[in-house]
Amino acid sequence: MTIIAFAGSNSSTSINQALVNYVAGFSSDIEVICLKDYPSPLYSMDIEKADGIPKETVALYEKLQTADKLIISTSEHNGNMTAFFKSHLDWLSRHNRAFLKDKKVLLLSTSTGPGGAMHSLEITKTTLPHFGAEIIDSYSVKKFNDVFQDGKVTDESISNQLKDLVNKLVNS
Repeated sequence: MTIIAFAGSNSSTSINQALVNYVAGFSSDIEVICLKDYPSPLYSMDIEKADGIPKETVALYEKLQTADKLIISTSEHNGNMTAFFKSHLDWLSRHNRAFLKDKKVLLLSTSTGPGGAMHSLEITKTTLPHFGAEIIDSYSVKKFNDVFQDGKVTDESISNQLKDLVNKLVNS
């Protein structure tokens, strides 16, 4: 079984990537990737018509197809998923609408505030099934800077919840 984990952020200091890196430690079956390693232009029908699907999108699609399951931590900009993540979803869906067919997904989100990127999490939860994903569960970590230090979640309750969710995904 292969689980691929990534964050929907292109920030070099992404707290969602830090969260993904942390939960990856709960199972040796988890491989962490970075969406920034698959650069593509902001989705545009004009670009698609002129140039086709970017080779980086095809490479990301092929990488995702090697996974049985996914862990995705979604960032939030102005109450929505990031344009960076949305554009990747758009390109992938143009390559193959069912690019997440039969993929079981654990969705995570975090922010430094009390909302924990919950809006983006909910939007992503309703969006991914359009591409074939089965959402196993979701969880939002609120006030990230208060509960995360030196690469670890310091709140035992949150850490245990995250571990339980990863185990739920592994055993699904």
